[in-house]
Amino acid sequence: MKWRNIAVVLGLAVLLYGSFRAFGWWGFSLVSSGIVFWLLQLSTRLMQTMERAADQPVGSVANAVMFHAQLHDGLRLLKVIALAASLGQRIPSVDKSTDIFEWRDAGGDSVKCHFHEGRLQQWSLSRANANPAAQDAT
Repeated sequence: MKWRNIAVVLGLAVLLYGSFRAFGWWGFSLVSSGIVFWLLQLSTRLMQTMERAADQPVGSVANAVMFHAQLHDGLRLLKVIALAASLGQRIPSVDKSTDIFEWRDAGGDSVKCHFHEGRLQQWSLSRANANPAAQDAT
């Protein structure tokens, strides 16, 4: 993950340098305004997601099964929060590099998500009525 951050910063620096060499201050100002616009879009998306999540109780989701179906490997934490429309309940983990969050719905079903460096690594669904006899009857 850290190499991506370094690559993005180096890429933007090379882009700024190249635009300055090719077009002078006009090119530099054009590229720098594009970079600022991109950063403003990222911060706006972050603020909108957090505003929506602030309206819901921590660790709650409308439907845990539908939320579980939307998850896939590599999702960023911000995207998972946007899908759940609430912040997850943090669960302490033994491994310091792994973050574990849990979301529950009104029926008692829950989804546990394990994040490594801000990206979804694994997730599991726990059903409230996990009784095999009750599932066979339906």
